[in-house]
Amino acid sequence: MAHTEIAQMTYHLNKIYRPKETDDFCGLKRTQRKALEARGEFPKSIPLSDGGRARGYLESELIEWQRQRLAKRDEA
Repeated sequence: MAHTEIAQMTYHLNKIYRPKETDDFCGLKRTQRKALEARGEFPKSIPLSDGGRARGYLESELIEWQRQRLAKRDEA
């Protein structure tokens, strides 16, 4: 695999979703997402700047959360 392909894959895996995009991506409301995050059942947000309020979520962690939810569904 060429270096540029690896760099593009890494970029894709680390796309950052802002909270509103995250809610749309996951189908959750803000309060549900925050409650799950507080209980450690949802990926933690990351600060997007030093001293700022902007936060985001890594796409790769959101996809893993989805996979876990699907696996839990399939167990039943």
